[in-house]
Amino acid sequence: MSNKALIVGSVVYDVIFAIHGNIKNELHIKEGEIQKISMMFTAKNKERYFGGTAGNIAYGLGLLGGNPILHGVVGDDFLHDYKDHLEKHNVELRLKVQKGAYTSTFYGISDEEYQQIGIFQPNVYYDFIENLKLEDTLKENDFNSIKYAIFSPGNGESTRNHMVELRNKLGKDVSIIFDPSQVLSILYKPDILKECLSHSDIFIGNDTEVNQLKTLFGYSIKDLLDLGLSYIIETRGADGSVVFSKDGEINVDAVKPTKVVETTGAGDAFRSGLLYGLLNNKTVEESCKIGAYMGARNVEEYGGQLYKINKKDLKF
Repeated sequence: MSNKALIVGSVVYDVIFAIHGNIKNELHIKEGEIQKISMMFTAKNKERYFGGTAGNIAYGLGLLGGNPILHGVVGDDFLHDYKDHLEKHNVELRLKVQKGAYTSTFYGISDEEYQQIGIFQPNVYYDFIENLKLEDTLKENDFNSIKYAIFSPGNGESTRNHMVELRNKLGKDVSIIFDPSQVLSILYKPDILKECLSHSDIFIGNDTEVNQLKTLFGYSIKDLLDLGLSYIIETRGADGSVVFSKDGEINVDAVKPTKVVETTGAGDAFRSGLLYGLLNNKTVEESCKIGAYMGARNVEEYGGQLYKINKKDLKF
């Protein structure tokens, strides 16, 4: 019986520097133009967290009891701590572990207004992801258990290849969610983007990424629906989310957190709730409400994998 989600994407160590002050205040603007940039910050602290889009989504879905299947590539440093952490939280690991290599690392500077400057160091991820097939790590019973699959940041070629492989294997028995995130404008050529969209049932992105589909690639919401997508989900942070379909649009409110500590991984937590709802035959609107709940819990803690939940709060 197909009742699990396959999560494909990055598994990353997040190194976050929380700094004093405001990044914007360090920008020197003269006559409406940004002048030469030379920034210096002092850090309150430096922390290392478990992260990566796929890792964060898997963690959240594991908290909910979804037993996700996680596919990707990591270095053998992953075995020291990250592996046990994910398995402890009900994640089924189907990862290529490359000996003598390092897992991807994200370095972030986060200011007092939760603005962030980041550098992503792919390490082993970009060395192998284009050539790594799903069948290299997934077994036959894994494929047969997949009901939904989400493809989160990889490069365009790897995402396209994995989508095609999964479609050829499962056909319409699997629903595919396309989640290119912040690399949409950088790593997707128009022809590959169209292929990925054509193989997808749901596109999810924030307001910037949905706008990029239109301004950079010429896709309106109507164009996306005409390609065969059933839903486009646009996340808007504290302003909630919007679900577009042929039946119109539905606005879903955000859930207010008890406090905001740090926003890293909030969108990934939303996706874990969305998947949980869909796996349990909830409507897309109901699933987005679960996603909103997960996003709120996420921002109450540092990093993307320290928050906890109470499933009794889920009244959907």
